[in-house]
Amino acid sequence: MSKELSYLGAGTILIAEPFAKDAMFGRSVVLICHYDKEGALGLILNKPAANPFEEDPDHPLSRFHFFGGGPMDVNSMFFVHTLPYLKNSFLLKDGICWQGEYNSLLEAMAEDAFRNDNGRLLVGYAGWSENQLETEIANEEWMLYNGPIDFILETDPLQLWKELLQRMGPYYKMVSNFPADPNLN
Repeated sequence: MSKELSYLGAGTILIAEPFAKDAMFGRSVVLICHYDKEGALGLILNKPAANPFEEDPDHPLSRFHFFGGGPMDVNSMFFVHTLPYLKNSFLLKDGICWQGEYNSLLEAMAEDAFRNDNGRLLVGYAGWSENQLETEIANEEWMLYNGPIDFILETDPLQLWKELLQRMGPYYKMVSNFPADPNLN
């Protein structure tokens, strides 16, 4: 039986707890793009990755920053943006959209409508099977942010983890200043 949580859904942000040692998920910020009783799909927004097109300067994607969206399907590209007119894109929350048709993305790039400050290109995704994410939340591996997310693509990705925590109130603001290794404190 699924333990689907009412406060989880498309547009929810998962914030990794401050002392997670995992290289992929440590201090990560994950945007949930799909959630139902069978599981969840999310994209890590703040872990820079190599641009798979950087060797080809003529490719339209070569000038963009890429991020490691997660450990699953790392040979596939995903994108998050603020362009709801992209064909077949999905509005998640607060003007933040997910995916769309590739040719529509290329057209937006050619028109300088899709940029590094209003879109993220990601390789791979994070996925959870039925009840897996709920268990991780119960084990306090994730903090949840359900506030406005309209600013997430404009925020420096390397500051996003800290910025989200600071928006959650005084306790989380304090948490945002914890060192990654508590032994260094």
